[in-house]
Amino acid sequence: MRKFKKLAGIAMGAMLAVSAFASGNFAPVTALEGVAEETESVQTYADAQSNELAAYLFVHFVGGEGNENDEQVYFSVSKNGTKWETLNATQPVLKSTVGELGVRDPHIVRSPNGNKFYLIATDLSIYNIHGDWGGSQTNGSKSIVIWESEDLVNWSEPRLRQIARPDATCAWAPESIWDKDKNAYMVFWASKTQDSWTHRVYRCYTTDFDTFTEPEVYIESDVSLIDTTFIEHEGVYYRFTKNEDGTATYVYLEKCTSLSGEFELVSSYTINGKTVYQKEEDIKGFEGPTAYKINGENKWCLLLDNYGKSAGYKPFVTDDITTARFVSADAFDFGGTRFRHGTVIPITLSEYNALLKKWPVEGAAEEGDLVFELNFDNENLTAALGNANVTSSGGTLTYGEGCKDGAEKGKAVKLDGSKFITIKGDVLVTSDKVSPLKNLESCTVSFAVKVERGDTSWWFYAAPNTNAQQGTGYKEKYIGAFTKNGTLTCERYNNNGSRPAPATASYTQSQWMHITLVYRTNATILYIDGEQVGNVGSTVNLKTMLGSTPVIQLGKANWGDGEFADGWLDEFRIHNYALGREEVQSNYKSAMGKA
Repeated sequence: MRKFKKLAGIAMGAMLAVSAFASGNFAPVTALEGVAEETESVQTYADAQSNELAAYLFVHFVGGEGNENDEQVYFSVSKNGTKWETLNATQPVLKSTVGELGVRDPHIVRSPNGNKFYLIATDLSIYNIHGDWGGSQTNGSKSIVIWESEDLVNWSEPRLRQIARPDATCAWAPESIWDKDKNAYMVFWASKTQDSWTHRVYRCYTTDFDTFTEPEVYIESDVSLIDTTFIEHEGVYYRFTKNEDGTATYVYLEKCTSLSGEFELVSSYTINGKTVYQKEEDIKGFEGPTAYKINGENKWCLLLDNYGKSAGYKPFVTDDITTARFVSADAFDFGGTRFRHGTVIPITLSEYNALLKKWPVEGAAEEGDLVFELNFDNENLTAALGNANVTSSGGTLTYGEGCKDGAEKGKAVKLDGSKFITIKGDVLVTSDKVSPLKNLESCTVSFAVKVERGDTSWWFYAAPNTNAQQGTGYKEKYIGAFTKNGTLTCERYNNNGSRPAPATASYTQSQWMHITLVYRTNATILYIDGEQVGNVGSTVNLKTMLGSTPVIQLGKANWGDGEFADGWLDEFRIHNYALGREEVQSNYKSAMGKA
């Protein structure tokens, strides 16, 4: 077990007496005033709110670094702390217009008297500036980006403040915590500097997140340390930090009754029965810890960013933070969004409702029509609605019992790994046959499937741009859905240089399921059997991507011999707008005979 060296906090009076750096980049705090009344009201506020804290806010980012929105601030909310919905239709709530024009690792803190929120984040954009991680460590920003709000829905413009030393090469993962012994916020982050080419955790103090004291080393070791976070319980501060030991990175835990005291390792801290210091494979590759207590319960959640597998946060829980024996919590649901390094805070029900009102989960309501339906009930390819050309290839189609409940099951078509169906508008100017997806900026595609074979990629539908046989060098443009090894994957692909993360979910083979894909201008939302299971942001413009004569293929990928489906297909429908949740559920019930 490695012994870590800690630096005890210096006296506040001495710290306030320091002068600004010669560079002039720091304005020293000359007095930490105006906060004594807050200190006196801390316990009062906590007591008053204890029965009202009924929900949670998760402030995070979603990177990758595939587009400019990956490195911005996202808000997600939850009623129970385990099932999360991302606000603003999975688009950023706050975007940086300063510094590197991108932010990562956002952290939010509520003021002691509860009347203000401060949100700070790493001023860092791999997408805009650095291109890779090397430059961000050696030539990164020394500053953080700051927003403030009195109600969580109205935020100040972002401001940039340098907090790291002039010789620092970065200022990563800033967080803050109210230090009752100092009557100020302790702000802490990780930096490399010219005298230490390992990351050390630094800190400074502020009362207004506008001026800051000079930075000092807070935690150091013989290896790099980053991503420190705290949770306080009954007067004890529990401090999680990531050890960047190149052979076995892990998040370790210490405790102390003072933020400036000598922290000691929590020897009973384990993950699934294993201590992190064993450096076993299944507890490596985590960073960006955030911890929070479940409202009204003796349960604490620890979320660790599983960067090693590019999977986003992995949740763990314990019923005793003092022993910190965490176990995996598989019941968590992030709604298909890849949450990255952020912070969870408890909020009141009124705050929760205000957030949902300001930034709805599904975005603005839209209007439109059902424009195409193919249900196979007549055992042919005559559309029940819509005037597109529908043809089959690969041999005679087989029809069988459909997906509906009850006696009136209707008919379905069998796709047996060699046959497929094409839906398109005639290219002749004189024809009135039109592709159902022509010129749509948003739409909804839904269908019922029963997968018979799933050991490779089987495409139930693909809608490429103009030419069904396009696609060389990963230059395809399409929307589509396929199944493989128990996972349903839904893509919005605008060639390999602009490929947002797909919406994915698990499925059960040889069992009917109803799939709905809602394509909004800025997100793809996936539902199975009327319930949302995935929601991913996208900057790919649907109309531009699909063009004016998009082709739809059922049972086959958009490339020549690609990945034929093996299973049953029924109730294929297209709406020319993005359905809301209640409409999705109504469409599901109609298609499956459950209305």
